[in-house]
Amino acid sequence: MTADTPAPPAASPTALARALILLQLLSRLLTFGLNQVLVRLAPPSVFGTAAIQFDLVAATVLFLSREGVRNALLRGGQPAASDDKTGKAAGTLSPPDAALAALPLRLGALVAAAAVSLYLYTAPASTTSQAGFYPALSLYVAAALAELLVEPAYVRALRAGDIRTRVQAEGGMAIVRAVVACACLVADRSGTHALLGFAAGHFAGAAWLAARYLWAYGAPTLLPSSSYDPATYALALANTRQSVVKHVLTEADRIAVGYISPLGDQGGYAVAMNYGSLVARIIFQPLEETLLLHWSRSLDAPATVPLLTLALRLSSHLALLLPVFVPPLLPLLLPFLLPRRYTAETSAALTLQTYLACYLPLLSLNGILEAFHAASATPAQVARQAKVMVASSGVFALSLWALARGTIATVTTEQALIYASCTAMLVRIGYALVHARSVVRQRQPASAFLRIGSVLPKWPIRIAVAVLGGVVWAASARLGGNDDNAGPSLRNQVLLLALGAGAGAIVLGLIFVMEKAAIAAVGRALKGKAD
Repeated sequence: MTADTPAPPAASPTALARALILLQLLSRLLTFGLNQVLVRLAPPSVFGTAAIQFDLVAATVLFLSREGVRNALLRGGQPAASDDKTGKAAGTLSPPDAALAALPLRLGALVAAAAVSLYLYTAPASTTSQAGFYPALSLYVAAALAELLVEPAYVRALRAGDIRTRVQAEGGMAIVRAVVACACLVADRSGTHALLGFAAGHFAGAAWLAARYLWAYGAPTLLPSSSYDPATYALALANTRQSVVKHVLTEADRIAVGYISPLGDQGGYAVAMNYGSLVARIIFQPLEETLLLHWSRSLDAPATVPLLTLALRLSSHLALLLPVFVPPLLPLLLPFLLPRRYTAETSAALTLQTYLACYLPLLSLNGILEAFHAASATPAQVARQAKVMVASSGVFALSLWALARGTIATVTTEQALIYASCTAMLVRIGYALVHARSVVRQRQPASAFLRIGSVLPKWPIRIAVAVLGGVVWAASARLGGNDDNAGPSLRNQVLLLALGAGAGAIVLGLIFVMEKAAIAAVGRALKGKAD
């Protein structure tokens, strides 16, 4: 496919969501197995350097360079001269948008120089003295720039609903990254160049993604051939300024753990985060992206308020389910998830439990609300959100300081980081919810969304979780260990897992029954049918 080849017609929101979730599911399940090999091959110190520090540098380059521009192009965007009602050349960028879409690469070079300089200036000698450190860091930065190179093609694919190219590019990137890293670590039997093996995998994945987008859409024009559209450019600037604060806040835990925890504990934290974010990557990320794309195109559609209400209510079930069922059941699965040296030498087990029970539910709510904010906020409102994020970063720092002072003696450093991130995220959720209610009030003054009960789980579900959760906790206390503290027997483990699975199935079935009518109503609204 070349740059002039007509792109496929845009997919519906539900079809897009299904495709993206399937993409994440298949690629993550495969990479999950490969990552199990990586964790067992690499020592915690190497895994911590790659997954915490190098990933943070790469994420900084990508997020600060492209996030604001991407959101502005999805919301604003000038139609291309060749677009018509038949869908020919769907997704083609107009000259002003093409010029703006090429900006992230140039901006990324500047961000990379600043980020790498700051990182090298602050990194301790124990980190920089690792074998292959500098070549590995260079490969991570090169991978980020390769992704920025094809940002115009990515925007085209999003506009056109080109799911096939995205599945092949993004799914292939995850698979290639894990396969190459595993191959390098297996080949390096001594483990001397393990860090370089991670970097080689990271770069290979980015190269695959860039090559697939270049094959589909051709080489982008890197030098602007037109001036930017003033409105879209203003929104991009506002979003980019906000991205700086948002990124610092979002990555505050990785920034902090990179400086206050030993390399070994950083590896344990990274392993726990990888497992904990598996659900976020498989379901949350494609869902948020689909909602953002839909609301950016159809904010005034009749389905907007019902869809937002339903998404928030379904998400709020996680805040009910995970804190109840994760603590008693997760210890039974840890031997399959974490290598022995990670459970014995790091705080990965406690970190994973805290992430799943506390952080993940808030992450889901925050993602939905921020997608709505990004699709509906004016530049002035984006600037206001940036101020709220500054305030939430202060809340993070204050919470971390209080926890570090030993307010709760049993909290590890890594758990304290997660709890502090949760308090900061609550501030962001509160602001985004206020914004969403104000937008809804303008469109539907009598909407039930204005009442907090409309986004909370229904009473039968709350009662069922309380009863069944109590049963599981009681069974865990009764079956969870032996007199010699050797842990539960195999029989008790099977019984407890079966009980937890049964309780979970009952709750999920009840949620489906209680929400079936609302889901059907939103589906009809999305299709434009009368309720």
